Amino acid sequence: MTGVSPAPDPRALLSAKRWIVRPRRAADPGIRVFCFPHAGAGAAVFAPWARRLPPEAELCAVRYPGRENRIDERPFEELRLMVDALEPVIAPLTDRPFVFLGHCSGSLIALELARRIRDRGGRLPAALFVSSIVGPARHSSDGIHLLPREAFFERVALYGGIDESVLADPEIMDVFEPTLRADFRIAEEGAPRGAAPLDVPITAVGGRHDPFVDFEGLAAWREETSAAFTVHHIEAGHFILDQTMERLAAALPGLPRQAGAEVPAPSPAG
Repeated sequence: MTGVSPAPDPRALLSAKRWIVRPRRAADPGIRVFCFPHAGAGAAVFAPWARRLPPEAELCAVRYPGRENRIDERPFEELRLMVDALEPVIAPLTDRPFVFLGHCSGSLIALELARRIRDRGGRLPAALFVSSIVGPARHSSDGIHLLPREAFFERVALYGGIDESVLADPEIMDVFEPTLRADFRIAEEGAPRGAAPLDVPITAVGGRHDPFVDFEGLAAWREETSAAFTVHHIEAGHFILDQTMERLAAALPGLPRQAGAEVPAPSPAG
């Protein structure tokens, strides 16, 4: 049984503006879609989807410290501390049905935040979408965040999702390197194993040509839920953010009815 979130606190909503970007505000959203970006990325990677979702679905893109207009803030290096900061920010916006979507390392943050909400007795997400990352049960670390500078940047470039002109600019990377290393540390240390499965449907999306995540690793996400599990193994490589968003948009109208949302059919992705 899901919990009931308290009425939004206006002060908390103001505080959330640093963390949550809502490009297209809905006066009375039927459902909110919280999106957690991959290593090195910010809220901007989700902005094109604000108008591709159904009109009653409000996109809430998470912006971590250390990027975009938070570039001067120290990034989080530990998942637990990231979730400690995110939990009170997200809470005021869970006054209505919502879903979580994470890409790559953002999937682990979304999972751990959902676990925290569950443990606090709050309203659970109606669904969790994860992509391009091995399930926590099969997770292992390559120590990427500890690599020397040149080797680290070469590995980061293989994942995609960060403009090559940024990676090739030494001055930009001097500023951005600590954020990237912090993000990769969170991704590598991963969500703690052994937690009770969530009573939340999980959809995992991955590319058949992803050199970092094979089908078995992707399918391991089934161990994180006691509800429905779906896996999409598509003709793609590692960076499949748009394909994952497409599947979320298509699934919104069919989310569990206990979420209480009546969501119109999605607009065609383009």
